[in-house]
Amino acid sequence: MSTGNFTFLCRTKIGFGMNGLEHLPFDLFSMGSQKPLVLLDKDAHLGGCTKPLTQAFKESGMTLGICPPLHEDKDADKEIEFLKKFYKIYIDKGFDAIIALGTGKVIDLAKALNIAVTLGPDALKPVALKTVTLETGALKTTDMTRVTRPLAPFAYIPTGMGTGMETDTIAQFNGNTFSSPFLAPDLAIIDPQILTQDTSDTLINASLTCLSACCEAHVLSGNPPARAYCTAGIELIMENFLPLATHMIACQEAPNIKSGIKPGNKLSKKTDGRHLARLTHASVITGIIMANCKGLLSVQLGKILASHCNVSPGQAMAILVPTILDLLAKDRAALGNLALALAGPDEFCTIPGPQRPGVAIQKIQSLLNEVYRISLGTTPRTLADTHLDKQAISDLAQTLFSHEPPGTDIQGIDPQKAQAILTHALDSLPHNRDCLKPA
Repeated sequence: MSTGNFTFLCRTKIGFGMNGLEHLPFDLFSMGSQKPLVLLDKDAHLGGCTKPLTQAFKESGMTLGICPPLHEDKDADKEIEFLKKFYKIYIDKGFDAIIALGTGKVIDLAKALNIAVTLGPDALKPVALKTVTLETGALKTTDMTRVTRPLAPFAYIPTGMGTGMETDTIAQFNGNTFSSPFLAPDLAIIDPQILTQDTSDTLINASLTCLSACCEAHVLSGNPPARAYCTAGIELIMENFLPLATHMIACQEAPNIKSGIKPGNKLSKKTDGRHLARLTHASVITGIIMANCKGLLSVQLGKILASHCNVSPGQAMAILVPTILDLLAKDRAALGNLALALAGPDEFCTIPGPQRPGVAIQKIQSLLNEVYRISLGTTPRTLADTHLDKQAISDLAQTLFSHEPPGTDIQGIDPQKAQAILTHALDSLPHNRDCLKPA
């Protein structure tokens, strides 16, 4: 265990299980709220998720307001339009807390609304921060607004598995990034009765995003509390992801099956509901990990790759993380310990110590191979499967640093190491750690 310097902060109280919503009014009341406002996305509306939420508040004596559903729209003007509408409702009607029902964009909007109603609309204007890059010494200016005091009570109720950004301490709004520990939800309530599921593609992207972040933080963060959270997240994903993804894809391939899972509908079987609830728990955990382990290379480089290749960010991250771990893990024992979470204690005990680092890498790659099989070859296993041009790798390695958050040294990576990682991830067979040494 690392005995170096580290910090770990978790501001989010997690409630998990059937009838979890029933505790929400009490939790909000204990935070001084009497009149929460609900923001929800289209899937939550179509899935009828407001009905059990309303029922939970029926005898609480509290007033619950529900906004019109938010439609996914990348137009910044529409984002501002929605925010102005919800801001007016919140202020004019005297609401005092925010509940975000759904995943993805609605969470960012809820966080932005919380900033506006607590600190005033001017707080959403970005502040130019100047930082010195470690590689060149040059000044880099980035618009990032930091919230420096507590906001109104904020509860997050997922209707499916997210990517972790929901419980992270950042928010994206109108092209700007807001960062503060106070942006993390105060409450995250995972109630199986309110879960719906979008598509298998959504599930695969979210699961691989969370697995990649957890695996990298487990090995490279040097943060013992974070490793404990990572272990829980990895185990939840390894136990529940493939069974649910396999069933979802089978149902989509056979739409006439009455028990099939359809977008916006409740999950049809109790088993599927249990799997999704646990995966949703893993995504909530992942956001807490991301908040405490900034600059995860697989996450940042995966997002950049997704914009250059025909691949989702989660798929790109999962392709990269085995190479990142194999090439950058200074302590091979730490990489070997990852095999415990990935393989389980029974199998782990049968693996000789020197073989454990290799088994950890193989477990991630084997998972990708299996997803490739059940998705009928639509989910890539390597960068070569994404049809990435080998000649573009050098440019991509440089692009990483133009996207790097201010003040962050991503695991000591430089363009040369980034290029080595991308090169070896082409076939997912890193076999020469000397490539990271200066020429």
